[in-house]
Parts: sequence; C-alpha cells; structure tokens
Amino acid sequence: MKKPNFEIERKFLINNVDALTLHKYTDGNIEESQIEQIYLIANECERRIRKKAKNGKTVYFYTEKLPITGLKRIENERQITEDEYLSFLSEADPALSPIRKTRYAFIYKGQFFELDVYEFSSTKAILEIELQSESAPVELPEFIQVIKEVTYDKAYKNHSLAKTQSL
Repeated sequence: MKKPNFEIERKFLINNVDALTLHKYTDGNIEESQIEQIYLIANECERRIRKKAKNGKTVYFYTEKLPITGLKRIENERQITEDEYLSFLSEADPALSPIRKTRYAFIYKGQFFELDVYEFSSTKAILEIELQSESAPVELPEFIQVIKEVTYDKAYKNHSLAKTQSL
C-alpha cells in the first residue's frame, strides 16, 4: 500500500508586494510562474487541474486533496499531459471560476515561501509556507506586511477563492 503524501501548510493574507521589492530582499533568488487552476466536480475529495508556465515551458498537473486538519491534508498530485489536461476540462465545476495567479517562490532564512498574487486583487496576496510538522516554527519575512494568518479560514482556500474571486 502506498504511503499517503501529507501537506502541512500555513497561509497568511498580506498586503501585496511588488516584484522589485521581492527581488531586492531575496537577492534576486526568486522563481516566478504563471498558474491557472481549475476545480473539477468533486467526488469524496477536492480535485483540480493546474497549468503552470515558467521560463517559456508549460507543465500540467492533476491533484486530489483530502483534509485531515486545518493545517494538514493528504495530497496526491501527478504530472499529466496537455491532452489529459484538456480532457479533464470537461469535468470542470461550473460553479467555480478558474484561479489565475502569479506565484513567486523564494527562500527566506532557510524557509521556502510561495507568494500568490491573484488576477482579481491588486492590493492583497497570499503567502504560504509548507512545513515538516504542524509545530514547526515560522519566521515571516520582515519586508512583508501580514494582515492576518488565514490557515484555518476556509474563505482563503483556493477552492473558496474560485467561488468568490475576492481576497
């Protein structure tokens, strides 16, 4: 039997940070990608497909997530072909809009962060960090203004944002 993949993640609502500031405080060690994710009609778990473009290359993923706690989920993700992606589009949930965002991934004090800037918000963004354990400490970057932690607030999950298109 395959061991489940767990995702332990904390999320923060922040005031948007421009790319120049990110490059300045990360010494330019930042990875930028364009992401579009589409939620599929759910069965017993959350399902989505994702298109990720970076450096002129596009890759596609299929993901299933099953919540365990507010911080921890079972996540199974696999890379798929463009044809599989296009085929999955027929299963898109009509009640949910596609999520389009620019993701900035960077290391700060040995911690890996992902900052998502959504097309539908010019003033706010989401900062995420994946952790090894639920009790792992987090040192937030000093150049980022945190409005509040939203780890346990379902309104800030991407699935919910696909409904509201609002931060």
